Amino acid sequence: MGKKLLRFGKFAGLMLLCIVGLFIVLVVWPLNYFKYPEQEYSVMIIDNVSVIDVEKESVFHNRVVVIRNGIIEKITDTSFKYQGKGNEKVKRIHAKGQFLLPALWDMHVHLTKQSPHIAYPAFISYGIIHVRDMRGAYTERDPFTGVQSRLEKWNREVENQKLIGPRLHSFTSFAIEGPNEMFKGKPSFFNCATPIDAVNLVQYLKKQNVTLIKVYNNIPREAFFALMLEANKLGIDVAGHKPLRVSTIEASNSGMKSLEHAKFFIWDSYPMAESIRKLSNPSKTENTVLRKNMLEKHDSILLQEMFTTFKKNNTWYCPTHLTRKQDAFAGEDTFRAKYADINPVLRFISFEDLDATIKEDTTALAKEVYRDIYLKGLQISVSAYKNGVKILAGSDVPELPGSSLHDELRELSKAGLSNFEVLRTATLYPAQYYKFFVCPGSS
Repeated sequence: MGKKLLRFGKFAGLMLLCIVGLFIVLVVWPLNYFKYPEQEYSVMIIDNVSVIDVEKESVFHNRVVVIRNGIIEKITDTSFKYQGKGNEKVKRIHAKGQFLLPALWDMHVHLTKQSPHIAYPAFISYGIIHVRDMRGAYTERDPFTGVQSRLEKWNREVENQKLIGPRLHSFTSFAIEGPNEMFKGKPSFFNCATPIDAVNLVQYLKKQNVTLIKVYNNIPREAFFALMLEANKLGIDVAGHKPLRVSTIEASNSGMKSLEHAKFFIWDSYPMAESIRKLSNPSKTENTVLRKNMLEKHDSILLQEMFTTFKKNNTWYCPTHLTRKQDAFAGEDTFRAKYADINPVLRFISFEDLDATIKEDTTALAKEVYRDIYLKGLQISVSAYKNGVKILAGSDVPELPGSSLHDELRELSKAGLSNFEVLRTATLYPAQYYKFFVCPGSS
C-alpha cells in the first residue's frame, strides 16, 4: 500500500507539473500577435452589394462602395464606373447577394492579458470592430485583466495595423464591490464602505485616467450615492450591476449611464424588493424560492415605472441574456458542447462556473426557475424597447469572443425585436452611447 501511495504521489506531482506548464503555455506565456497581411492596394471597390441603413430601416440593393485608405469615399448605384487615379492599385470584390452593414460593437466584454492572441482575431472574424471592456485590474501584474497602459498599447497597435483586433472604448475600473477580502492589502478606500471612502476612491480613479467606474452588487447605500455625486462632478461614467441596496429608479436618477443584466428588472418588479434592500446583506437572500416568488408576484406597474425613468434619464440597458441562458442550461450537454473547441484553460473555467450554478441547487425546481428567469428577461427586454429604453448588445461571455455577440443578437431576435431593431443594439446605439453619432433633431 505504501508503494502504491508513493507511486500515486509521484504521478499526482507529475500531473500537477504538467497542468502548471500547460497553464503557463496557454495563458501566461506571451504569444505572437495575429497581424495584418501586407496590403497591396489603396482602393477597394465592392460591387453589387446590398447596403443596410439601420437608422432608416432600409436596404439599398445593387450598390457600389468605394473605400480609399480604409475610409468609405462613395456609395452609389451600379452605373458608376470607377476611374483609377494614376498608378494606384485597386482591389475589387464582387458581392452580389451579400450585405454591407455598420461595424458591430460588443458592449459588455471582459478582456484578459492574452486577449490579443485569443479574443482579438475572433472579434474581427465576427465583424466586431468596437468593444466596451467592463472590468479593469489592480496592477500590471494581474495576468487575467487589462489595465490602462496595456489597453492603450493595444489600441495604438490596432490603429497602426500592427495588431488585428477591435478598438477598445472606456478605461474601466476594477469592480467596486463594497467591503471585500479581495481588497486586503490595498488602500482602505478600495472597499468603498463609507461616503468618504467613495469620494477618495473616485478621486483616485480619476488620477488613474479611468473613464468608466464599474459598480457591483454590495456597495453600501450611502457610499454608492457619494460615489455617484463625485463621479458626476469629475465627469466619469458609472455602469455595471445595480447595487442591491439601491433601487433601479434611484440608480438611474443618480446618473448611472448603463445597467447590466436583465435580472435587476426582475428583482425590482418584486413588491417585496424594498424590504430586501433594507437587509444587512441582501445578496444572501437569493435562492430558488426567492426567484420563484419574484416571478409569481411580478408587478408590471413597477416595471413600467422603471422604463419611464430610464427613458427620462437616457439610462442605457445592456441585458446580456446569455448570462441567464448559461444558468438555465448549465447542465445540458448540447449547450456545453459549444465550449468543445476553445482554449482548454478557458473551457475549464467555463465548466467550473456552469457546475457551480448546478451545485447551488440540484433540484428540478431550481432548473425550472432558472429557465423561467431567462425567458422572463427576454420578455422584459422587448417590453423595455417598445417603451423607449435603448438597449446595448453585450455578450458577457469572454471565453467565446465574437460568436457570443452573434448569439446575443439571436436572443434579442427571439425576444421579439425586429431585425433592424436588433442590429441597432450593436451598431447605432453604441455609437450614440459614445456620442459618435447623433440622430438629426436629437440633443
